[in-house]
Amino acid sequence: MKRSCKLIPSLFLFGAFLFAPWAHAQGVGASGDIAGTVTDPSGAAIPKAKVTATDTAKGLSRATLTDERGEYRLSGLLPSTYTVSAEAQNFQPAAQHNAVLTVGQTALVDLRLTLSQVTQNVEVTSEIPVVETERSHLAETVTQDYIKDLPIDRRDYLTFTLLMPGVSNSTRLAGDQDFRVKQTPQSGLSFYGSNGRGNTVTVDGGEANDDAGGVRLTVSQDAVQEFQINRSNYSAELGGASGAAINIVTKSGSNQTHGSLFGFFRNDALDARDPFAFSQALAPNQPFNPANPDTLGQPVKDTLNRQQFGGSIGLTLRPDKTFLFTAFEGLWQDAQSAVPLLTNTNIFRPDNGITTPNDQQAVISGLAARGGKYWYW
Repeated sequence: MKRSCKLIPSLFLFGAFLFAPWAHAQGVGASGDIAGTVTDPSGAAIPKAKVTATDTAKGLSRATLTDERGEYRLSGLLPSTYTVSAEAQNFQPAAQHNAVLTVGQTALVDLRLTLSQVTQNVEVTSEIPVVETERSHLAETVTQDYIKDLPIDRRDYLTFTLLMPGVSNSTRLAGDQDFRVKQTPQSGLSFYGSNGRGNTVTVDGGEANDDAGGVRLTVSQDAVQEFQINRSNYSAELGGASGAAINIVTKSGSNQTHGSLFGFFRNDALDARDPFAFSQALAPNQPFNPANPDTLGQPVKDTLNRQQFGGSIGLTLRPDKTFLFTAFEGLWQDAQSAVPLLTNTNIFRPDNGITTPNDQQAVISGLAARGGKYWYW
């Protein structure tokens, strides 16, 4: 009989306090940048143009001015969907909507302003280029579409990493133990044949690895917004891992209240019997008597009761300024596994290789010495 109970509570306060709208503690690799160039109709650069990036879900804005080459960069932005706008004297304002910024990405948003004759706003609806030219490392981002919609066992969202090129299950490799005991934890992810212990995993920039190379229990799957998988050739800002660097970004609240509830259960009443599960042919410490007829183990059905449950909620405490997100996940399990070692006493009969009373007594003595765990050799 095996009982286990696991709780993964997580409480996150995102955004800012009342005096600092963008005071969100983000570590290296847990944010992204928006950069680009602002030009006039002839393609000439427009210096000192004001560029503003506004988070469409939270209403938070960041602004900067272009340099003498008309270039700008907004660094340390939280992964989200933004509206990027530009304005300059004697030019009509322009904006690009639905600019999606993922973790670790540098999104290029170029804006072209037209000469101002009358008050008019120009909206640009083009998509951000798919190819990211700002960085050269091999990386993919697992977005909310993957995490929310794809089926997954055990609600272990890091398993989605196995969908990426060059990634395999490190627990199935011939050399995954690396001269360590089997119980030594690891991340379970092998990048290009590594043993699964050289990866670094961060949550909002904070390290989530244990001392043996495994991954600590961190946040519920419902609390994960997205994560970036840096497979190779990544820069020093992501650390010195010998494998990969995985940066997880958690959700935050927004101006609209959103929440979720979930519950999954399994019970032996809905399961078929394990065809290999049988009771023992002899009770513990019961000697084998050759004079008695043979006894057989009877089919048994293992008991199982597994409950996995939780929920999340994100909201605003002060619109456009302070946000709250909280998530909870629990697991309760009561399971039984039948491991039959002796299912038929016929193995002790003389026609099964035990031909003398001394041989039979040796077998019976061996069984008794093992406390009723019946072995045959």
